[in-house]
Amino acid sequence: MLLLMRKRVGTIVVKVFAFFLILGFGAWGIQDMLGYQVGGGGAVAEVGDQRLSPQTLYGEVNRDLQQMRQVFGNRLTMEQARRFGLVDRALNRQISEMATVASAQGLGLAISDNLVRQGIAAEPNFKGLAGNFDRQRFQQLLQANGMSEGAYVARVRAEMASQQLLGSITAGATAPKAWVNAIYRYREEKRVVDSVFVPDAASGSVAEPTDSQLRSQYETDKKTHTAPEYRAVSYVRLDADELAKEIAVSEDDLRAAYDQRIDEFSTPEKRNVRQMLISDEAKAKSAHQRVAEGADFLVVAKEVAGQDASAVELGDVTRDDLLPELADAVFALSAGQTSTPVKSALGWHIIQVTTVSGGGTMSFEEAKPKLQKEMAREKAIDGLYELSNTFEDALGGGATLDEAARQLNLKLLKIAAIDQQGNDRTGKAVENVPAPQAFVATTFATEENAESALTEAGEAGFFIVRVDKVTAPALRPFDEVKSKVSDAWKAEQRRAQAEARAKAILDAVNGGKPLAEAIGVQPLEVMPSKPLSRDGRGGGADFNAELIAQVFELKSAQAATKATMGRVGEGYRIAVLKTVTEANPAADTKGVEELAGVLGRSLQGDIAGQLQVAFREDVGVKVYQQAIEVLFGAAETQQN
Repeated sequence: MLLLMRKRVGTIVVKVFAFFLILGFGAWGIQDMLGYQVGGGGAVAEVGDQRLSPQTLYGEVNRDLQQMRQVFGNRLTMEQARRFGLVDRALNRQISEMATVASAQGLGLAISDNLVRQGIAAEPNFKGLAGNFDRQRFQQLLQANGMSEGAYVARVRAEMASQQLLGSITAGATAPKAWVNAIYRYREEKRVVDSVFVPDAASGSVAEPTDSQLRSQYETDKKTHTAPEYRAVSYVRLDADELAKEIAVSEDDLRAAYDQRIDEFSTPEKRNVRQMLISDEAKAKSAHQRVAEGADFLVVAKEVAGQDASAVELGDVTRDDLLPELADAVFALSAGQTSTPVKSALGWHIIQVTTVSGGGTMSFEEAKPKLQKEMAREKAIDGLYELSNTFEDALGGGATLDEAARQLNLKLLKIAAIDQQGNDRTGKAVENVPAPQAFVATTFATEENAESALTEAGEAGFFIVRVDKVTAPALRPFDEVKSKVSDAWKAEQRRAQAEARAKAILDAVNGGKPLAEAIGVQPLEVMPSKPLSRDGRGGGADFNAELIAQVFELKSAQAATKATMGRVGEGYRIAVLKTVTEANPAADTKGVEELAGVLGRSLQGDIAGQLQVAFREDVGVKVYQQAIEVLFGAAETQQN
């Protein structure tokens, strides 16, 4: 989107469009255009004596929509968002906040401007490089999220009021100790089993299926043998990297860029240093004498300055990394040398250099390939906008995709078949398409015999697609998939045989035989498991969630006589309970405390939710559904 905006921002068409758009807003008014005056005197909801404006609700929904588009792609529409429940969730969130604020005000709870100001200033996202509140960054982030300063301040005030009111009520909600211990015992119980795995592959040879058996299998697995929708497409890609290969940059331009960017090609000299910082000069001289006589620097630093290795080792530093008083002394040392005590405002420094890394500057000839590549690409990006505009003008003038490509000497590329996973008819990924995810989405959003809009492909390219043919999903002919049907039939026979063998072993164990005796002469091995937990810990690849759940359904009294079995991977595993280790809350204080914290927060959340419902009932809520329908109906119309 940014690439398209940059490309088009200077065009006369956009300027004319913007002019008439501004006239439209001025003549009709934004509120009237979006139908904000329907019901509620312009509000979409009333909470007590507060009114929820359409602008506020729309802003909340739009921010949620932008977050969802990061997951589902930019083609997620407002109507789809409504079906996901975004509007209802944003509306309920706003109403709950307003009801909580109204209840707080009714109880005499007020949030001062100074408290709000402190809260905003303390927000880490608004801090600059110096660690202080950065107003410019604050405004940039608000603008990026489509929120005005006034709206953000109101939200912070509401959140503070909510935290103070709800927090004061829910703060004492803790999970009862007996409840915590019971849940801990349930979750942390461990079980060990002996098990045997019966793989499908050990079932032996399977007779060849008859034609009728194959056709029956084919009918049963129609979905498996149905080909997806395929689309045959033609497309043109405009790629800055390809254009850059044809662009030459003059020697003078390269040298000018080299001179401007000389710092980028220069590496400062570095020293890997250790530092001892001592407040007393006499102690510093004594420490230096000990090091000079051969004592270990780290040992002396620990004994004299009370500094451990993490405080002493400064790592690689440049002159600019050091205090001015220290720089000359440090960079006069060679590897292995130690300075005499050097005074600064912080105290007396004794510095030891362990290694020296010489600096240097890359020559113009060494930097030239990098400069050539980067500058050619930048020129290509600039040229790309002009090329794409010319290309669009040709299409807008009535040229077909083929004709426009020929006029500009661009390649018209074709794909015989592509599905919604980006695969061809053989199931392999179609290669060399621009921005594969966006390309496939655009292809399947374009009608047959129609062309897509010019679409961004990353940060340095565009593509346009024409759908030449749509092949609907269809069941593949029996003869075409006969071999696959045969393989599936044989696999099912081997699975059934493995299940029968496993069931026989299970029945023998449940009939009283030990597991080792129940498997008889079969080439199967009894293996003890690691301690298993209800949440799957210890299971690895040998035990899936379903089988572990069955293991925990076995009673400990049945340990030697009862077993269970389940499908795991390509086979069946029979498990016999061997030992049960009950959890002891008293032996895991930290684990119990963590669980108590989780349960306590869950309780507090439940109480807060119930309080918000009560607040809403107390202050009274009116929702003007017609105004909401008009608001988001108009938004969807504008999007389309």
